[in-house]
Amino acid sequence: MTTVLTIAGSDPSGGAGIQADLRTINSFGVKGLSAITAITAQSETTVFGVYPIPPDILTHQLSAAAKTAKIDAVKIGMIGNSANVNAIILFLHSIKPEHVVIDPVFVSTSGMPLLETHAMKLFKEGLLPLATVITPNLNEAGILTGMRLWNLGTMKEAARQIHAETFQLRQDRSRPLAVLVKGGHLSSDPIDILFDGKDFTEFSGKRIEGNGRHGTGCVLSSAIAAYLADGKDVHASISEAKQFVEDYIRSAVPTT
Repeated sequence: MTTVLTIAGSDPSGGAGIQADLRTINSFGVKGLSAITAITAQSETTVFGVYPIPPDILTHQLSAAAKTAKIDAVKIGMIGNSANVNAIILFLHSIKPEHVVIDPVFVSTSGMPLLETHAMKLFKEGLLPLATVITPNLNEAGILTGMRLWNLGTMKEAARQIHAETFQLRQDRSRPLAVLVKGGHLSSDPIDILFDGKDFTEFSGKRIEGNGRHGTGCVLSSAIAAYLADGKDVHASISEAKQFVEDYIRSAVPTT
């Protein structure tokens, strides 16, 4: 059976993190495995506290997951601290999964830090080069590049910069790498920009009026991982995952 491992924080509200990841992965008929990086106290609107799991416990979870089934893809979300970044890097080197989707979760929407500042260097130089797809939103891409993103031009430049810096650090340059900068926070219609090292692809969408849904970034990256694990290529996986997320958001908007 196709299997995806999600490595992320636990969200007691159920809208994001491990809970959203497993719900998404399982909806595709894919087996979901999980390892928790942090316990959070949060509602759908506010993160009240973040409590990283000790790295030896995270490592034990990862080892157990790897013994459960062959892992076809790994999705990585919130990590919390540098010790856990390092634990994940060592794990990925040990199992060498074909696909890794990294959703760089740095700060919650309500402003709570979700990755220690001093972990950023290891995250960028040790973890990102192991990715197949990296999915930052505008704020996350800005943190990774030092840029301010507000339109398609700056999104393209950020995607190109993240790709170039990450690819340069790779040991195996034969594997695909793609950077998807998400435009959900644009003031205009949400357009995502994909850069695969050669070409840009725009994935357009329509803004859906309503209260929205908590955890859509988790859902998107998990859906991409599930499609990649099932054998689809990067472009098809992203396109179909975006449609899945749009349907997910629409299902939360009340009809009149």
